[in-house]
Amino acid sequence: MIWLVGLMMVLMGLLMLWAFSATLISIAAGLIAGALLWQPLRWWRRHQLLRAKAQNPALDLNAELQNHPALFYGLSALVIWLGVAAMLWTLIHLPERMFSPEQLSLGVGIAFVVSLGTLVRLVGNLLSTGKGAEAAADIKATWALASWLVPMFTVIVLIFFAPNTAGWMVWREEWRGYPSTQLRIPLTTDDGPGREALMALVQPLLQQGSRVVRYHARSRNGSSYTLLDAVPARYRFHGAALEIQLAGLMPDEQLSLHQQTLDMVASGDTPDPSLLAYAQCQPSPNQMARSLLFSQRQQLVQEMRGCVQSRAADLRTAMEALKGRLQPVEVEHNWFSPQRSNWLLLQGWQAVKLPEGDDLSRLDALR
Repeated sequence: MIWLVGLMMVLMGLLMLWAFSATLISIAAGLIAGALLWQPLRWWRRHQLLRAKAQNPALDLNAELQNHPALFYGLSALVIWLGVAAMLWTLIHLPERMFSPEQLSLGVGIAFVVSLGTLVRLVGNLLSTGKGAEAAADIKATWALASWLVPMFTVIVLIFFAPNTAGWMVWREEWRGYPSTQLRIPLTTDDGPGREALMALVQPLLQQGSRVVRYHARSRNGSSYTLLDAVPARYRFHGAALEIQLAGLMPDEQLSLHQQTLDMVASGDTPDPSLLAYAQCQPSPNQMARSLLFSQRQQLVQEMRGCVQSRAADLRTAMEALKGRLQPVEVEHNWFSPQRSNWLLLQGWQAVKLPEGDDLSRLDALR
């Protein structure tokens, strides 16, 4: 009977390992990184104590081990935070087959609790420096308890403000990066009116170049619901040119319509704006399929016609303002990570404004 219980425990352990493999692997990576970083700090503190003992043989090492200097406490917290960073880096870079949105939310929650708890404990350790042994012990005990309670209560509050599961998926995409289509549109005259006209011309392209992220889930009563968020296209004016990073790879047949029109404007022509308006208003295949499923094709066609008519007038005005002020469009494909690009290199990429909430479901996003 005992061997059967043991076998069931092993099977349950393997099941948990499989179900939470991404979180466990990332935690292991964080622990390994923290352990490796801890070794030089431990050696430094030991060397410091041995040198103090050599200078003062009467020094009580046990008492010194209970009262570390403020620098040691700060470096210890830094080691833990670097381990948390290694954990998150591993979590967002694991292969897709090992990843699940639920594990991402769980991993971020664990990282938050550990980081905030370390900060609270660091404050207590710093307040205890220079105190007597008994007073320092009381301060450390109080703040150690707070380092467990404060993160737990904070997590409960943040549940109401943190991104939903789809939002965490977008966060992962923006830090991890994705294959992207980049367009560079040089301006012969880089001034305010030229930039405004060019932004009006490419605004629908920026919306189409965004990518909607959907997460399907079930509630406790068995009903299903869908959470929505989006990876927005990004743009910047850099080096007398408008640079656009789409949130994915745009199909050539769709991209060519935009590129041809912009190149014609650059050459001094005024092409028929209806062609570009059609490219900007054409529903995605998924939207077409949903309209057929719910018998809404006629309504969708009417909306597309109205969009083409309104867009054509605006495009003609922008084309006239930009005639001869553009150079041919440069297109390439690259790997783009918006958060790392802005955080590390300060490149100034701005995200296009997109609808919010359920309105994202009507966004004609990247095909």
